[in-house]
Amino acid sequence: MADVAQTHVGTSLPRKEDPVFLEGRGEWTDNIRLPGTVHMAVLRSPFAHARITNLDVSPAREMPGVVAAFTGRDLADEWVVGIPCGWPVTEDIRIPDHWPLARGEVNYVGDAVAVVLATDRYRARDALEAIQVDYEPLDAVVDVEAALEEGSPLVHEELGTNECYTWPLEVGDVEEAFERADVVVKERYIQQRLIPNAIEP
Repeated sequence: MADVAQTHVGTSLPRKEDPVFLEGRGEWTDNIRLPGTVHMAVLRSPFAHARITNLDVSPAREMPGVVAAFTGRDLADEWVVGIPCGWPVTEDIRIPDHWPLARGEVNYVGDAVAVVLATDRYRARDALEAIQVDYEPLDAVVDVEAALEEGSPLVHEELGTNECYTWPLEVGDVEEAFERADVVVKERYIQQRLIPNAIEP
């Protein structure tokens, strides 16, 4: 009888990676402790649109374990430009300045207002509560179509419009294709914006 080569297809193989996790010896980004590591917490806006009338991080700086606390104005000289748009899809796209920390105005719920660095994550989070911030709420618009209507509140007033860009996508004679089609199905789809990101970078 001829020797048959060992095959792994259809065969249960012992997993080599399990023991360290089952024994609690697994390493994750979150439990790596390097000398000098600090933890960051970000204070975010509860308002969709507001002016920041007062922002004082000095009480946070006085808290135990806090290494530093910054506002957008504190770091203004650190950034030459704001966060770039990853894909300007048209030549006439309107892109507002988007700084890592807001400067004077927030433009969406969750807009970063201040940042704290501390010796552990809990002290960093606790220090956020010591930051004193006052907002003057501004009119907001939360519906994409309503945002394009005349007189709608402007998210970025300096742009003069809420329209970012119009991107026509047509190939060939679309209207003729519809006219010649045996069946035309129309439907309206609303899709949330989504950018998947890895949990463990």
